[in-house]
Amino acid sequence: MKFFKNRRTLTGITAAVVLACLAPMAMAQTAAGPDTYKIVVPLPAGGGVDVFVRKLGEALAKNLNKSVIVDNKPGAAGQLAVQAVASGPTDGSAILYMHSGILTVQEITGRMNVLRDFKPIGKVSSSPHVLVVSAASPYTTLADLIKAMQSAPNKLNFGSGGKGSPTHLMFEQMDEKFPGGLKATHVPFKGAIEGVFAVVSGSIDFVFAPPGAVMEQMKAGKLRALATTGAVRMPQLPNIPTVAEGGIGNYQDEPWGGLVVAAATPDAQVNRLVNALKAAVAEPALVDMISKVGGKLEINPSPAAFATQIREELVVNKAMVVKLGLKAE
Repeated sequence: MKFFKNRRTLTGITAAVVLACLAPMAMAQTAAGPDTYKIVVPLPAGGGVDVFVRKLGEALAKNLNKSVIVDNKPGAAGQLAVQAVASGPTDGSAILYMHSGILTVQEITGRMNVLRDFKPIGKVSSSPHVLVVSAASPYTTLADLIKAMQSAPNKLNFGSGGKGSPTHLMFEQMDEKFPGGLKATHVPFKGAIEGVFAVVSGSIDFVFAPPGAVMEQMKAGKLRALATTGAVRMPQLPNIPTVAEGGIGNYQDEPWGGLVVAAATPDAQVNRLVNALKAAVAEPALVDMISKVGGKLEINPSPAAFATQIREELVVNKAMVVKLGLKAE
């Protein structure tokens, strides 16, 4: 029998044996994914998106068999949340809830690059918006509103959630797609909800708003819907025509939300999240919740398809930012 000549030799071999035993365990833990996932939301807690993401987190937790928490990081037009995930863990545990408005922020500020800094997981939801006027407004159809803008350019005013916000660009797309253009005065607010209240009070003429922000006011007889911005009519508002049906062909604008992770995240973890997300959006409770507020659940066929959509929208947004001369404030 041979004996080790000294303690150093024995210690070195013992350490090697221990490491050899631990390596498979470490690999197994990595393959299994993190124990806790965090969805970072670039919006305040308590809003409609936040409530939806928390319900989505519950569905993801069920399908991942892991804990999922929601971390709200509002501010800087979404840039705080974007940076937190882009520079955060690369094991798939930090997930950004990216909404389509962030793409416009990228083109305005130049301070982020979502296709470089993130790997897409999937688009989660989209929501056509509703073009509303006060119930006391003389305009009963989109054609009425268009005629008024043509006869008196910039006399009418519309509200939005801020310069470059999705609800601002919804009107600018109408202007771009309508032959000869449409001119109305833009009144930016801190959020779309403030614009809705301004329409109800008669301070402004019209606004584009998320369905959940106007449904109750419509039921109460305070608002009148003239059109919706989707490709087809909303099931919740089957009698309200789309903008395209109302006279502006080829118009469609449906703000969306989706999930992405840091670019260095291993593909195995990305695929795990993709599979969990596909299962999550089929959860009846989640489907029922979003349909009640006029949205719809959907997921791209693959992360690559989501990346393609982002790439195409960045081109459109850049052109609009240049046209409007939007700059970081």
